[in-house]
Order: sequence, then structure tokens, then C-alpha cells
Amino acid sequence: MKRLFPLLMLFLSLLPVIPVSGQNKVAAETKRDKEKRAKTDPWAEFEEEVDSIPRWDFGLNLGAYFPNKYSANFYNGTRDNVNNVNYVMSNRYWYQEIKQALGATDTVFVSGYPQDMHYQVAFTGGLFVRFNFNRKNGIFLEADYTALKTSDVITFEVDPQSYPTFQDIRTEALLGKEGRVLINLGYQHSFPLKSKIYFFLQAGGMMCYTQVRKSVLVVEGREYNLVDVYAGQGYIPNTNSQTVNINQNAFGFGAFAGAGAGFPLTDRFGVEPGFSMQYYPTNLKGYPGFIPSFAAYLRILFGVGHTGG
Repeated sequence: MKRLFPLLMLFLSLLPVIPVSGQNKVAAETKRDKEKRAKTDPWAEFEEEVDSIPRWDFGLNLGAYFPNKYSANFYNGTRDNVNNVNYVMSNRYWYQEIKQALGATDTVFVSGYPQDMHYQVAFTGGLFVRFNFNRKNGIFLEADYTALKTSDVITFEVDPQSYPTFQDIRTEALLGKEGRVLINLGYQHSFPLKSKIYFFLQAGGMMCYTQVRKSVLVVEGREYNLVDVYAGQGYIPNTNSQTVNINQNAFGFGAFAGAGAGFPLTDRFGVEPGFSMQYYPTNLKGYPGFIPSFAAYLRILFGVGHTGG
């Protein structure tokens, strides 16, 4: 018993040392694990330090818009469209002006309408804001505006003859202009690389507001408005014919998806080139179909904290 007492006292004296050594070993392992993870994952330190994660990004969108041609035929002047050339040709005063402009002595009539009008590629620009939950996930809202233009030619036959002869065919211009506001609400997922460059995917819902700005027939340089601004009363020269403000606008709702890359240039500034596809209807009268349109852009970001997805 006397021999066991010194051994027992020695064991009790070592008890406080054992857990401390274990803690030091675990701390050393944890430190090595952090260093190893930092080498393999460049964002590990930022993911752990919540306060350094960017919360907001604000930006400007600049780019090119490639609208689908489907609703461009809204401006082709056919009888099926709300804005049609027959509205002009059935007004006797405008008809006489057109006859004179084309040098006709007898009659003029429309012999062909364009059936495949296209919009021109247009500039687009807007504002962007994103809330980042972390470096890989965020939600964003953006609003862009683009002004679209389409044009083609309509054919007139002048003084048709009852006997075989060469037809006197004239081509005149049809012109349409519209503005679109595109609002996207979406989710972004980023894929960061070791170089701090990141790739991203985006998707969400969208709304398009379309406003018709111009729909005209141009004959020898003179414009004839295809929009019935006289509210069915007709144009009469040298009178106080009253015109009304006709708003031809529409809303369409759809979805979008996109992808791109991010380049943080400083802690508070970066750029994101990318592209997107929107699938929505313009809902101009007679053109209700869902159609895809495309955009390519350069987004300039101003971040609160470190920029990036």
C-alpha cells in the first residue's frame, strides 16, 4: 500500500497536463488544416470571415440587344395590323398627294407588302443591383432600356394598264420605332477560380414594357402616320381637325437565363462581360407569341466591400 501511494500521487499530478497537450495537438492540427485549405481554396478565408463578404454590388449595364424579328411585322402596314396603309390610302386627300408625288395620272394601288421585317441590332443600357448572400450566391434586379428600329419597303403600282405592258412599280418605305424597358429579377451562382476571376450563371423572371414610338409610310420623303390619331374622324386639310394622343403600349412577362465571367479589378471595382437570352411576348396587338431575344453586355460594378459573385 505504501508503494502504491507515491504512484497514485504522480498520476494525479499529471492529469492537468494531459488535456492541455491534447488541446495543443488539436490546435496545431487545426492550424495546419486551415493553411492547407487556404492553399487549395483561395476563398476559404473569406468564407469563414463573414464580415468581409460583400453584401451589395451596384452597376451599369452597357451592351447590344438582338431582338427577335417576330413583332417587327407589326409595322408592315398590312390590313391585319392595327396600323395599316389602307388607313392612309382610303383618305382621299392623302391619296391625291401620293398620286401627285408618284406622278400618276390615273390611279395608284398597293401591289405588295413586306412579310419578313427585321429589327436592327440596338444599343442597350441600364442599372443593376445585387445582394450577395456569400461569394457564390446572390439575387439581383436590373432594368435596361433599348430603342428599336425596323424598316422595309412597300410596292405601289402606278397607272396600271388593261393591255400587256411593263408595269410601273415603285417602292416606298415603311418605318417603325419602339422603345422597350426590360426588368429582370434573378438568381446568380458564381464559380470562383484561384485567380479571383469567376464564372457565373443567372436565371429568373422578367417583364417587358413595349411602347410604339412611330409607325409611318414614307412616300417621296413625306411621312404619313399609320396611327389613327384622328380617332376615326379622318384627316381634312385646312381645318381644325383635332388629334388625340394614342398610346400603343403593352406588357409581357417571361423568363431569362444567362452566363458570363467576372473580373475584380480592385476591392471595390470590377467588370462582368456576359450574355443573356430572354423569352417573352411583346404583346403588341396581333403579336402575342413568346419569342427569344438575346443581349450581350459589359457590366461595370461598384461593390460595397470586395466586388464579385
